[in-house]
Amino acid sequence: MDEHAARLIHWQQQAKLTARKVNLGWFLACLTPSLIMGGILGFIAILWWRTQDQNEVPLLSGLLLALALALFTAFWRARAHFITPTQALIRLESHLHLHNALSVAQAGHGPWPAIQAAPTDGWKWHWFHITTPWLSSAACLALAFWMPLSHEVLPSLPAMQPQAWQQMDEWLQKLEEEKLITPEEKEEQAAKVTNLRDQPPDQWFSHDSLHATDTLKEQLQRDLAEIAQNLKTAERSLNALQNHADKLSQAGKEQLLKDLDEAVKGLQSSALELNPALLKELAQMDPKNIPSLSKNQLDQLRETLKKGAKESQGLSQNPGFLGDGEGEDDELAEMLNQFKQSPGTGEGEGESPGAGDVSRGPGTAPLTLANEENDFGTEKNEAVSNSDLSRAQLSSVLGIKDGKHEVDKTYAGPIAAGQAQHQGLGGEQVWRETLTPEEKAVLKRVFK
Repeated sequence: MDEHAARLIHWQQQAKLTARKVNLGWFLACLTPSLIMGGILGFIAILWWRTQDQNEVPLLSGLLLALALALFTAFWRARAHFITPTQALIRLESHLHLHNALSVAQAGHGPWPAIQAAPTDGWKWHWFHITTPWLSSAACLALAFWMPLSHEVLPSLPAMQPQAWQQMDEWLQKLEEEKLITPEEKEEQAAKVTNLRDQPPDQWFSHDSLHATDTLKEQLQRDLAEIAQNLKTAERSLNALQNHADKLSQAGKEQLLKDLDEAVKGLQSSALELNPALLKELAQMDPKNIPSLSKNQLDQLRETLKKGAKESQGLSQNPGFLGDGEGEDDELAEMLNQFKQSPGTGEGEGESPGAGDVSRGPGTAPLTLANEENDFGTEKNEAVSNSDLSRAQLSSVLGIKDGKHEVDKTYAGPIAAGQAQHQGLGGEQVWRETLTPEEKAVLKRVFK
């Protein structure tokens, strides 16, 4: 390599170094305010995030994103002040007093100056001003991460969520496992609990939140109790029709079929969407389809209804409604006693009281219309009197008497208007007399 090429490479490298130094200086100068402000805001954000007891991964991602945005903004602002290597040559020849030798050589009108051992552009780094913003921001962020927080700084979060939320979650999970409701219905009901849980933790036990929780829980309990009641009614009616039809009157059978139909319709229109498999089994319980079902099918239907009633009622937390099965026989016996045929009469007549048994009494007599008229003596009036007036009040009635007004029926004949039949008495006679003006004046003075 000849000397001319070596000088060219030397001065071009010096120009590039100078340009990079200047451009980096402008970039750091534009980045410094963002670093200072970012350190303060980052310190506050980290402390707040730590008080919320949240995962730190989203926070770190946010800090890296903020740093990238600050770097891009600083570069965008500083690029207007960037210089090129050609401009850097001018700075070198000005500082080294080369009298435009580098510009002339760059234009190809002269030789490159001699190589200098350590040429400088006259600009020096002020490391204190450069490193201070970086170190301050890093110290603020590190302090925010590692500074211990006292219990007074941390918010008073509730130790646990309201118990009703957990109960409703367990109910819905159990209903889905027992295939009483659809997964979509379970998610819809669970979303209502989630809306309450999404509140700020310090609002979980507020008056409004607890009131909404109680309302939601009571509504779910009512829906479960309604399902349990309908399932129980359907199972008992089906049991009576299947196993005790010979003991029932025609009216009793019709009433049981009506109860069964109403229970099935109530289940199909329940506020909680029932499982399609359960609805399909309920569809078989149409009064028209029951005679065509086999004993095994009826037993399976009854077992499904009984199990669903017991499960839903247990979740609705109404003890004693279904019991543990001890009183079911008594309830069935009572229902059969109500709808059974009367002794000595044809089926469906039922015009005389039921026979009952030794433990159930004589039975209930039906309300019927008889041809005989009952005289209860309601047209007889009796006087009521009480001579003790010690407790009488102002509003008490002492007596009632029938009577008539005494009217003078003496005929007086027509009387002309303004004509009196007598001269009057007392003061009336005085004022009717004609007085002279002097007498009137005396009376006025005396009787003012």
